[in-house]
Amino acid sequence: MSSGSAPPTLSVSDAAAVRLKEARTRRGWTTKQLADACAAVGAVKLTSAALSNIETGRRDADGVRRRELSIDELVVLAVVLDIAPIHLLGLPDNAEPGTRLRLTPELAVSDGQLILDWLCGRQALPQSDSRQFYSAALQRMPANDGQQAVADLTRSVLQDRAAALTESFNSEVTAMLEKINSAVASGASPEELAALLKPGDPGSK
Repeated sequence: MSSGSAPPTLSVSDAAAVRLKEARTRRGWTTKQLADACAAVGAVKLTSAALSNIETGRRDADGVRRRELSIDELVVLAVVLDIAPIHLLGLPDNAEPGTRLRLTPELAVSDGQLILDWLCGRQALPQSDSRQFYSAALQRMPANDGQQAVADLTRSVLQDRAAALTESFNSEVTAMLEKINSAVASGASPEELAALLKPGDPGSK
């Protein structure tokens, strides 16, 4: 890729395929050796040809990936390669800075650490319902990680509450200004204007 090109956006399967090849290479295995190891655990459909197609994507003339990596295959490959499934997910180790991972057709993330933290249940995505995320994470986390999830959940609740209070305050200020402007336009006296500003005054509601 030339230096003037924009960083790529990878699908989950694209990135996993690169990470699969990286993991296979670290083991010093060919696709044939990996296929033999898969066959030894009963995954006979993961042949050398199938693995090559996964790694390359078996792309069409337009470069579109035609061979995706299923979650079942990912788990088998993690077992055979003696790594955790998480090691086959996320951005490739040698990804160009700015490379994004497409999580949905409309959402792509370039922060590799955020992606890993999200996959591990440690951090919510910025646009997600963080309270729902951390509440669910608490059900699966060990005690130490759970304490962090509680802290994150508390922070999320407080942030939501602060946002709600700010919105309410802004609405009240806007309403107050409208009443004052209306009163000024109608020729209200200074005393009448002062009365509008008194806390708890019925006229300020």
